[in-house]
Amino acid sequence: MKRFVIIFLLLLTCIYSCSQPKRNTMCDSIDPKEAVLLNKLALKHGITYDFTFKKVAFYTGPGAGARKSKGDFLPICRAIDEDDEYDTTSYFTPRIYIFNEKEKTKADDYDAVIVYGSVKQFPSKKALIRRLQTRAKFFGI
Repeated sequence: MKRFVIIFLLLLTCIYSCSQPKRNTMCDSIDPKEAVLLNKLALKHGITYDFTFKKVAFYTGPGAGARKSKGDFLPICRAIDEDDEYDTTSYFTPRIYIFNEKEKTKADDYDAVIVYGSVKQFPSKKALIRRLQTRAKFFGI
């Protein structure tokens, strides 16, 4: 029975670690080339913000429950940039959450969060900050 439990826990750990993006891709800042795309996206939403060298987290899925890397979102952002009939009111469009200094401190120094592909209710800023705090404490980032 002990062997079964150990094998099960190892298998569970392996599955979880393979499903999460690598840690260094989760915390990379946005370089100037990537910032051009994100700045254009923000302008389409009526937000003037410079993403250059900012620390941004990306979430997707129902209720924005899955953390993704910037490499997962940027191809989608390129497609949005080329779309002339982009609808900012659709549930499928990305939502941009920009933190003030107080929120940034609570959110493990993240400057912003982008939520995309979430067809259910979008989380509040407070919920996103809580997720970033929990992740930083749990993973020691």
